Amino acid sequence: MADSDLTWRILERGESTDYAIFSAHRHRAVHPPSGREGVFTVIDSPNWVNVIALTPDDEVVMVRQFRHGTESISLEIPGGLVDPGEAFVEAALRELSEETGYVAESAEL
Repeated sequence: MADSDLTWRILERGESTDYAIFSAHRHRAVHPPSGREGVFTVIDSPNWVNVIALTPDDEVVMVRQFRHGTESISLEIPGGLVDPGEAFVEAALRELSEETGYVAESAEL
C-alpha cells in the first residue's frame, strides 16, 4: 500500500490556539480509500529532545517532576524543548544538565 493510500485529506482546519510551548487546532479530514471522516486535534510544537543518560555503572538517569495534567509526581527521562538555532545534541546536553545536574562526556543521536 502506498503512502498516498494512507494519507488523510484535510477538509477543514480550525483556528489555532497558542499555549506558550505549543499550539493546537482541530481539523476535519477524510481517508481516501474508505471515505471515512474524522475530527482530529493537532498539536504543533517546536522540536523536543529526550535523553537516555547512563551513569558509569550503566544506571539510567531519571528525574522526578510534578505533572499538572495528572496532579502527581512522574518519574521520567530528562528532556525539553530545543531552543531556536540549537542543535539536537546541544539541547539534550543542556536539558540533562538543567534537570539533573549531570554533565555528559559525550552524546549521540
